[in-house]
Amino acid sequence: MKTNKHTISFKFGADECSQTFPTVATAKENVLWKAKTYLVGHMQYADGQDWREKVERELGPLEIRVFNPYKKPFVKDVNEDEEAREKILLAMERGWYNDVAKRMKEIRSYDLNLVDRSDFIIAHLLPEVASWGSAEEIVTAVRMKKPIFISMEGGKKATPLWMMGMIPHHYVYDSIDEILDMLKKINSGDKDIDSDRWRLLRKDLR
Repeated sequence: MKTNKHTISFKFGADECSQTFPTVATAKENVLWKAKTYLVGHMQYADGQDWREKVERELGPLEIRVFNPYKKPFVKDVNEDEEAREKILLAMERGWYNDVAKRMKEIRSYDLNLVDRSDFIIAHLLPEVASWGSAEEIVTAVRMKKPIFISMEGGKKATPLWMMGMIPHHYVYDSIDEILDMLKKINSGDKDIDSDRWRLLRKDLR
């Protein structure tokens, strides 16, 4: 039996081909536009305003929404600035524990809600200084598998051993400056997002 072989060919115009089978990837830029981040760190036993204000200054021009616990963004808000904190400490000294507990339950609820709303977390930790709020916020973010960028006072080598088992260690940095540099590279597309922890919404939905 003789089999006839036929060659089938397709021809596309240049414009049609480029639209149907794109060969050039679209340049990535402003990857983190309108993404939201929450700033975790000491507030009671160490000053936490300077580094947070620096992050706000650096990420503001990138239109990244920064949730700073000193400046809560809610319509119905609860103050956690230095003046409010001094009043809470005074209440503790006077033994008004019911008042303190009521106030702190409200603050805790608001702050954990900001962790929940954030696309990624930035933290600055002093490993030798206790920060119970920071610990719970980080654990909450870990359980939700959010990207967590941690600046460790004293460098990465000072990271508490337990924390090395909590998160991928490449999320721990020597300084806030290193974190800001990395975020800027991610935003510009120079650094690919290589983790399934990132769950950014499409830009039209942010």
